[in-house]
Amino acid sequence: MSRIPPAITRAYVVLAAAATLVAAGVHLATYGPEDWTPVLSAIWPLLFFGIFPLYLLVAFALAGSHLPLDVLISDLPRPMKIAGGILLGYVLVNFAIAFRLLQGAHAEDPIYTARLFTGHALFFYAASAALGYQVDRVRRGFLNVSGGPRDDTLEQAPLPAPLSRSVVLQTRLARAECAARLARWPGLRGEATPDLFRLDLARSESSLVYAVGRFEGESPTFIRLLLTFKRFYLVVIASTVLILPLVAWVMSGVQFAWQGVLFVILFGGGGNIVYGIVQMRRLERQIRRATESQTAPIG
Repeated sequence: MSRIPPAITRAYVVLAAAATLVAAGVHLATYGPEDWTPVLSAIWPLLFFGIFPLYLLVAFALAGSHLPLDVLISDLPRPMKIAGGILLGYVLVNFAIAFRLLQGAHAEDPIYTARLFTGHALFFYAASAALGYQVDRVRRGFLNVSGGPRDDTLEQAPLPAPLSRSVVLQTRLARAECAARLARWPGLRGEATPDLFRLDLARSESSLVYAVGRFEGESPTFIRLLLTFKRFYLVVIASTVLILPLVAWVMSGVQFAWQGVLFVILFGGGGNIVYGIVQMRRLERQIRRATESQTAPIG
């Protein structure tokens, strides 16, 4: 990320924001007079296919720099998060209505076709602008992504298994040495002090889980460790599962729609849960190796 000049990231944000405004204007125009139909039919394909280079640029930047997606989105200003949630809800409703109408009374209607595709373009341009804005903040040192994740609610009231796991470890190393090793361990990212640490997996822009640990005693040192899914990814997984029945209803005229939804729920939602559990095990192994610890014979 440090190799990207600040001027490039700022220019990208300006371009993505401008594209968002253009997409919003064209989308609103689909509610205008029918005389605008020829112009809209000529413009919307350019807007829609323009998504790919712009969005892929920020996607490749995130993948190459291993920036944590959950931190970037969670640290957005509150007005941007609220606006993004409203926009996402509108795009989903717009898709449902436009798709159903295109399957029925307004089949092949260019206005509804333009409304459907420009709604998608509007969302992806806005997402590109928001992510580019966060990348620019990281590049200029205004956003620190190296700090450990934190969720006081999940830490005080852990999720049921297998969404969280608690274990007590013990090591012959002193607290200060454990903290120093955890802070510089290549497989981990976060913060560690002689009292506690919060860490997730390094080199992964999609670490679904994180760990919080508290040190107790000396010689041996005990580590009370909690590994848990991050709230952000649980919300994403749950929202996806809840939205899928709506998608099936919208596509009810398509053969095997419900079977496809069930497949996505099982292998999309369920697959992410399994992937998170695997990450949880990896994270625990990294912590054990860094602190040279093993399971303690106490609870």
